[in-house]
Amino acid sequence: MKKNLLIIAILVVASYLVGVESAKSRGKGYEDLRHQAERLWTSPEAKKSRRRLAKKARKSIEKTRKQLGKLGD
Repeated sequence: MKKNLLIIAILVVASYLVGVESAKSRGKGYEDLRHQAERLWTSPEAKKSRRRLAKKARKSIEKTRKQLGKLGD
């Protein structure tokens, strides 16, 4: 088990280092990625989408609770 965790940790570190070098070679910094993520998060379309998905999830949860309640009776 410890051997598997060590292998996974090594792969994660190697992937991170390769990603950093790749970003440096393209001349793009992490600030660009952060700004893109922030723009996506704050866009009105994304907010509407998140609200719509949350509403669907709440309805689905309520429906499942009702169905499970019927099974318990």
